[in-house]
Amino acid sequence: MEKGLESYLRFLKGEKSEFKILIQLYWDNMLLFTNSYIHNLSDAEDIAQEALIKLSVKRPKFVHENQLKAYLFKICRNLSINYLKKQNRHPQTELTEYLEEDILKIEERMDLKDSAQILHHTMLKLKQEYREILYLRYFEQLTISECAQVMKCTEKQATAMSYQARQALRNLLEKEGYTVENL
Repeated sequence: MEKGLESYLRFLKGEKSEFKILIQLYWDNMLLFTNSYIHNLSDAEDIAQEALIKLSVKRPKFVHENQLKAYLFKICRNLSINYLKKQNRHPQTELTEYLEEDILKIEERMDLKDSAQILHHTMLKLKQEYREILYLRYFEQLTISECAQVMKCTEKQATAMSYQARQALRNLLEKEGYTVENL
């Protein structure tokens, strides 16, 4: 059993301190994922925090680690979409210097290798649904089925989207002078 699921199960049994471990395990990933939607780190922190609160209040049961991850990212996605609707604005395509510095700090904390950082920054140039499927699939290592659940689509749609996203990412990387083999 994975550490996150073990901590969550102990939290459900009443060990409140185990929730801090969950936060340490998932916070940075949730923050980057949420920020890819709303492009405002402060608001992304609020949304990630709200997702963790929902987890602690609803206390759903999970058997696998990826179910817990999928649940958290689904909440983050839904809250981000609601936030954008409420704010009546669209996601920005450019990063500000301030935002980029904060993201680099998070990536350093996560100990992402240079190639993962290059991928992450290039992914920010993709369409939202492509960023989302690639992030869930390759950074969070969720299955296609779990990605489909988070993104509220069929497995067939998620598979096709994953393929299209990989092709779009490959094209962007090649335009910037990288080859897939170099990463």
